[in-house]
Amino acid sequence: MKLCDANGLTEHGRAWFCIHPADHTGSHVDDHGHPRHLPGEVLHDLKARWGRTHTFAFTGTLWMATHRDPRTHWRTEIEPSPELLEQRLRAHHGPPPGPIPTPRTASE
Repeated sequence: MKLCDANGLTEHGRAWFCIHPADHTGSHVDDHGHPRHLPGEVLHDLKARWGRTHTFAFTGTLWMATHRDPRTHWRTEIEPSPELLEQRLRAHHGPPPGPIPTPRTASE
């Protein structure tokens, strides 16, 4: 049986690997039974909550958030996990403002 090739880093910066078969459906689960998400899914979720004020990047080991306003305090946050990144964003900027609104068309 071939295992799923999904992998990433935990909130403590340790590597995790999915223990499900390669053709599984649903969430990935590590060898400790914790559900795990791939970086693309996490970036999508972060953008959905914080996209109005921040841009996001994942370097492969670090998660980064940069405030869109260059004059703001705490412009850049860099953390080893998305959970820590979001904790820092909440501590420095309050609750998430939500996604970037979709542009209106001329007919609206």
